[in-house]
Amino acid sequence: MLPRRVVFAIWLLFALGAGAVCAIRPLKAVDLHVYHAAARSFFLQSGPMYGPNEEFGWPMFYRYPPLFLCLFRPFASLPLWTVVGIWAAVKVLLLGPLVWVFYQHYPPSRFGPACWTAALLFLPYLAYELQVGNVQFFLVEMVCAALLLSNQRSVACSLLLGFATAIKVWPAFIPPFLALRGHGRWRIGVRALTAAAAFTVAPGLWLGWRNLFELLAQWFTQERTINALLGDRWYPSQSLRGVMLRYWTAMDYSGLPDQNYPHVNFVSWNSWEVRQFWLVLAVLLGLFALVQVYRSANDGIAYSLFFCFLLIVEPNVQKLTYTTLLWPILYAGVLMAERGVSRSWRWLLTGALAVAV
Repeated sequence: MLPRRVVFAIWLLFALGAGAVCAIRPLKAVDLHVYHAAARSFFLQSGPMYGPNEEFGWPMFYRYPPLFLCLFRPFASLPLWTVVGIWAAVKVLLLGPLVWVFYQHYPPSRFGPACWTAALLFLPYLAYELQVGNVQFFLVEMVCAALLLSNQRSVACSLLLGFATAIKVWPAFIPPFLALRGHGRWRIGVRALTAAAAFTVAPGLWLGWRNLFELLAQWFTQERTINALLGDRWYPSQSLRGVMLRYWTAMDYSGLPDQNYPHVNFVSWNSWEVRQFWLVLAVLLGLFALVQVYRSANDGIAYSLFFCFLLIVEPNVQKLTYTTLLWPILYAGVLMAERGVSRSWRWLLTGALAVAV
């Protein structure tokens, strides 16, 4: 084994390299560019936080609560290429300690096969996410860290989950899964939701309460308007809902900037009926996942089930969203390294490797 300092130095160089590569092509970071433009508009130009600004119009709107953009404020004065480089480098830098702690909790019998299996599965999705510059992977790292702390540091776990929930809604689905793991972990969920509410209104301390609630109202109105305007018309999604709508309804892509998506439906059912069917399936899958989490032998398997369930039932899933599979991919590497793992599992994981690469 290499000394810890050498490993840290290598990982630091890897993070800096990732940041440099992304900084060379800043315009590829389309999501980060939206955050940067909205922050410049609101903090430097006295413009709007939501809706069109001097750089972007529809559909490149900032779509998160005010909290995230307030935290993004230090980047508003920096050039975009610098922000892109820092953003990517920090994501990669945080990943190293997270993976190390994960393997401390779930030590593989053979470290090499576990690490290479996870890397081959995950790196294609990570590379795309780093290029786009979405905040998603920061939240994935935060949630994984929270789950690793859930046994020994319940307060820190609650704060991390609450902070992530205040930016995107998907971490709010974790508390029921935590509660089923016993040991009083339902308290983590209660504290996390309380913390999420506190973090959501925290920007009122420096923006002013009236300004904050006006911004929250603008955010809610914008999201409601977009959903009412588009309905099912959105970019092709790899979620269960997206696949069902794409193959079972005649999708209408009018109103999107890019309307040249092929129609692949083999039936043309009513979209409302398909959405109701999806909702029933999502509820049934959720109940099935909860039962399996309750019956799971350890937390590693239980939380892997949560992340996999999340990707299936989320309304919209794009390629970058697959970084949400960090935890199950790391655990799959641990399983793959076990000498006694069944042949069916090996074939399944090998197939997943082939698809990912």
